[in-house]
Amino acid sequence: MPIPPDLLLLRLARWLLALCLLLAALPQAWAQAPVQMLQQAQLAVPGRAHQAVNLPHEWEEDLAGFSGVADYRLRFDTPGGSELLGVYVPRACSTLEVYVNGELVGSGGRMEPPYPRNCYYPNLFALPRALLKAQGGNELRVRIAGHAFGEAATRQRSSGMSAVQVGPLAQLQPQYDSRYFWNITVAQVISISLLGFGLALFGLWLARRRDRYMLYFALFAMGWGALTARLFTRLSFGSYWATEAFLTVAFFPVVSFAMLFLVRLIGRRWAWMDRALVAQSVAIALVVLAVPRDELLGTATALYLMGTVEFLGCVVAFLVLSWRTHRMDFWLVGLVLAHSIVLLGLEMAQQYGLLPLPNVTLGHFTMPLVFAVISVRLIQLFVRALTQAETLNQELEQRVIGKSREIERNWQQIAQLRTAQAAQEERRRIASDLHDDLGAQLLTIVQASQRGGQPERVAAMARQALEEMRLSVRGMTGHVTAAEEALADWRAETVTRLSDAGMQPQWQADDPPPGLILPARTHVQLTRILREAVSNAIRHSGGTQCAVRIRFEGDALALEVQDDGRGLPKR
Repeated sequence: MPIPPDLLLLRLARWLLALCLLLAALPQAWAQAPVQMLQQAQLAVPGRAHQAVNLPHEWEEDLAGFSGVADYRLRFDTPGGSELLGVYVPRACSTLEVYVNGELVGSGGRMEPPYPRNCYYPNLFALPRALLKAQGGNELRVRIAGHAFGEAATRQRSSGMSAVQVGPLAQLQPQYDSRYFWNITVAQVISISLLGFGLALFGLWLARRRDRYMLYFALFAMGWGALTARLFTRLSFGSYWATEAFLTVAFFPVVSFAMLFLVRLIGRRWAWMDRALVAQSVAIALVVLAVPRDELLGTATALYLMGTVEFLGCVVAFLVLSWRTHRMDFWLVGLVLAHSIVLLGLEMAQQYGLLPLPNVTLGHFTMPLVFAVISVRLIQLFVRALTQAETLNQELEQRVIGKSREIERNWQQIAQLRTAQAAQEERRRIASDLHDDLGAQLLTIVQASQRGGQPERVAAMARQALEEMRLSVRGMTGHVTAAEEALADWRAETVTRLSDAGMQPQWQADDPPPGLILPARTHVQLTRILREAVSNAIRHSGGTQCAVRIRFEGDALALEVQDDGRGLPKR
């Protein structure tokens, strides 16, 4: 159904009216007070005439030698709109107070010495509209507490103030957050990370102490992490000059660790270099203590230049030597060192005033890249060393196993040879015993039989020969005998022989220690000794009684045979 013309015109009019209302509201929605950049100020210090200065303003320009509080007075118009306003001061060294039309709106800390170290901290303060004048012509007073130019070791920490911005707080907040993040938060993260990383590398060095380059890189990382803390640390060591002097002196041992790391990484060690770096660190400390306070900046700048030249010389030596022997380290570390040289060049240009001070000190934040790249290489070397050590351990273990088996085989062969030798010696002994004892007795039996001796005597000698043969066989078999059994056999044989010979036997023996075992050789020898002693008593004593006593004294056995015969003839 077609739309009537009058209704179509009515709808078009409504759309045009809505568009006009929207276009009328857009300027109000987009309208926002612009940020005012204040770069002109009137400077007032005690004892000096007021003067106009441009911002940013360094005290080197107009306040050389001044230390204390300086007033910067700036004029600005009241921003339009109704949004919340703010005052943003990117840099104020060392600290500041901000007044608007005579009312304090913000402070960076104590305004009496020693001042807080706020050189890297940005400052953003809310600006109440109630303090502003409706007709404009507002006065912004910034009081800067600082030190005499020259007491700081670097221009980045010398007294001064940047340009000031006044405008909507919502527009100034991102600038403040960004500068705070890069100058403070990132510095804190880097400092803590480097300290932890250095401790981890130190632990790796403790596990493998011959890798001295790991120790020096760990000390370098921890030292740089400690130096990075100066970006966000507000406290001073008693005075501003003492803190700056300490940072100057501490810088050189840290750089020395870096140079020692480069030399050790390529397997070199120069004793003269070690001694020279130690002596230089001591000499620099003495120089810094000797110079006047207001000349610390010039002295530190000259010392930094000297350290830069030394580091460059060490880099050149590293590149030349690593190209010959450590080609991988040459390319990897060489690129990193080239990056470091560029940063050092920028730092020195800023120190000598050839370049303006940057909003963010890039050198402090790009150094972690150097540590990261070198750390990857060190971890690679450490893993390679561990792999080689494991391989060598496995090879050594295999060699030890092979040698152990070889020693075991040799020991078995030696044992077999000793066994064969012992068996041969035992055969010789048995043969000798059979020849000397049993042979002699058998010969006696033969002679007695040929002479028609008494059968009892011949039988006794035969029994004795039989006993000797049994002893020889026992010695040959090597059977052990319990002490109780040996005593019983000795008692039975001794009592029988003495009784048959017409002598009254007396047997006295101690109880042997529990579990005492007599080896075969010991048993045979003791049996022969006892038998020979009893035979002598029967044959030669002429007595009627024979006493046998056996005692156990610790590990020894005492055998005593005593008769009541005539004994040995006197000489």
